[in-house]
Amino acid sequence: MKSIFIKDLIKNQIIESETFAVYESEKMQDKNGKPYYKILLGDKTGRIQAKIWNDRLPDCDLKALEIGKIIRVSGKVDEYKGSFQLTIFSASQVDEGALDDFLASSKYNADDMFQELLKEISELKDDGIKKVFHNIFSDTQLVAKFKYAVAASSIHHGFRSGLLQHILEMITISKSMKRFYPEINYDVLTAGIILHDIGKLEELDSSGLGTIYTKKGGLIGHIVLGVMLFEKYGGHELPENTFLHICHLILSHHGAIDMGSPVLPATAEALMLTNIDNLSSKSRSALDQVESIPEGSEFGKPYLFLQNARFWSGAKPASSDSQDSSAISNKGDSLESAGDQIESDLPQLFE
Repeated sequence: MKSIFIKDLIKNQIIESETFAVYESEKMQDKNGKPYYKILLGDKTGRIQAKIWNDRLPDCDLKALEIGKIIRVSGKVDEYKGSFQLTIFSASQVDEGALDDFLASSKYNADDMFQELLKEISELKDDGIKKVFHNIFSDTQLVAKFKYAVAASSIHHGFRSGLLQHILEMITISKSMKRFYPEINYDVLTAGIILHDIGKLEELDSSGLGTIYTKKGGLIGHIVLGVMLFEKYGGHELPENTFLHICHLILSHHGAIDMGSPVLPATAEALMLTNIDNLSSKSRSALDQVESIPEGSEFGKPYLFLQNARFWSGAKPASSDSQDSSAISNKGDSLESAGDQIESDLPQLFE
């Protein structure tokens, strides 16, 4: 049972036999050519860089330093370039069954979010698009992955059920546009929102403690994998213009060629998707940066993925208790039960 979490660490704190998950591990050499290890440790509250210097290697089980393993460490919390870093004195592998201590999860219940998504799909006017989603979400194995998938390996929504939360955030934003942009095809836009990152189900493997790229992910990437999945579950049976338009939204959603999209947004729906995606993902990243500012510091360190902005600690929320908790649940979700009742839920939702 964990007693100390990363969010509670303070400078100069001594850690004795505490457990953390290994998210990254790399053997390095110091300026004198001596080996040492650079490691990223984590639990459900955050991540911390760690070092095992050469003189401490004899006290560490080096086989335990593999990504995805849980290790018991002793060490000291130091500060380096404005961030905490753990200097490890000893490390050994442990068998740990309570993985919830190490897996960050959405504040919202996965089953509730999935039902909310099915309701949004049921309200689409285009029966052909609804049929495609019926095909997709009738696949119980896909749903089991989808409900708990991360939206990214680290940049935004990189927690369990992060993809599902990201999609619902985007749908909520898109619905706020209807008053002033009634000309938009919101069925196509909603389809693009749901499908834009669905290729990450095959690009990323987040079934363990960490998130790693699969062979398909490395060789093809989630954008093309998303189009392939859309076609596999019946997208090609839609009218040509509808099929191509949704494909275009998936392909162009990064918004720029140098950001990984093979084409630029060429419709109003595609441009809206790109910017709604950015609003959801960058807002989440910004909040993560604010919450990670060490106690007593006014500004965080420059954050590369948001143009090296240094976020201000004065914007920290006073308490998460003030948030709307109507959809928040502390109940643990089981991967094994992810597909339960899906088949019975689908018929009335897609009629």
